[in-house]
Amino acid sequence: MSIDAHNAPPLEPPAEVPDIQRGNWLKLPASDPVVRYVADALWGCPESPTGWATARLSQAVYVYLEQVTQWALVAKFYAAKTGSSAHRHAARELRCLQQAETTGVDTSDFRVVKPLGLWRGVLFLEYVQGLRLEDVIAVRQSQPGRLTASLERAARFLARFHSHGAQLDADPDFDSSVRYAHGVVGQLAGHGVLQDDPIARDGVTRLIDRWAAKPLMRSFAPTLTHGDTTTTNFIFPESGEVVVVDWERLDRGDPASDLGRLMAEITHSINQHGGSVVEAEPFVEHMVDAYGRALPSCWDGEALVDRARFYRASSTLRIARNGWVSRLDRMALVAQAMALLAADL
Repeated sequence: MSIDAHNAPPLEPPAEVPDIQRGNWLKLPASDPVVRYVADALWGCPESPTGWATARLSQAVYVYLEQVTQWALVAKFYAAKTGSSAHRHAARELRCLQQAETTGVDTSDFRVVKPLGLWRGVLFLEYVQGLRLEDVIAVRQSQPGRLTASLERAARFLARFHSHGAQLDADPDFDSSVRYAHGVVGQLAGHGVLQDDPIARDGVTRLIDRWAAKPLMRSFAPTLTHGDTTTTNFIFPESGEVVVVDWERLDRGDPASDLGRLMAEITHSINQHGGSVVEAEPFVEHMVDAYGRALPSCWDGEALVDRARFYRASSTLRIARNGWVSRLDRMALVAQAMALLAADL
């Protein structure tokens, strides 16, 4: 695997495509630096590549396609995210991917996305063709049963990853999660939906502080955590497996943080795709049950689910920061978070 020099300038993403063309393929010349690197270092077919095209998946992520063979890979341009420190951040995600792989989490049912190379601040990954969990949620009414099965596979992946990623030399740390939650509230109060609502702001702050005082929240064995269990990071190919992507926030901490984050993201995604919290709750409960059944018998699954309520609430507050969500929905998200934090206190 090629590791780029620290002093090489990081590559920027391809030129912006006009809005009307986003989602379409943009042809690339053979002189394009990424095309040259891929052809020289990563191309694995016996015949020479003929022509390349790229499509934008997000601000920093592009898929590159060889148009004759249809061979493709993903390029993640860290310069779009971190500027001149792109190499350091891209190298960190590569290390995170390698660490996740070494846990032995991969099975025939689920696996970690495979890294292919690193060059000038660009991380190259295999291209996994399939529906994201968000897409499965969007088509749940036209494909009955598919969402339930997908949630089960995602839950089993997380349970296996957490149980294989035990960090026996680490001490439990809940204080950083409390600081993060307070920081989100500060952002909502500074320029969000709590800006003109000091009563709600103070109420959420007090609820977070009450969770901070609970001994339960510091009674866990740290594991490796994915750190960004959103509905866009679980991909379901037609083969039936689940492939988990975007490992740049891998860390060690409370496995309940991954579970709670996914609970919040599923709820919000269903609500955004024509559903409601009432519709989402049975799906969330089913995912949590599947996670609990897949845990080792020696784990205290009940305590883990109790802790996950806090992380679900803080993740719900995080979603409420998004400006593309309507103000009414952002206010509803804050109300959901307060209800979660107030439960059983």
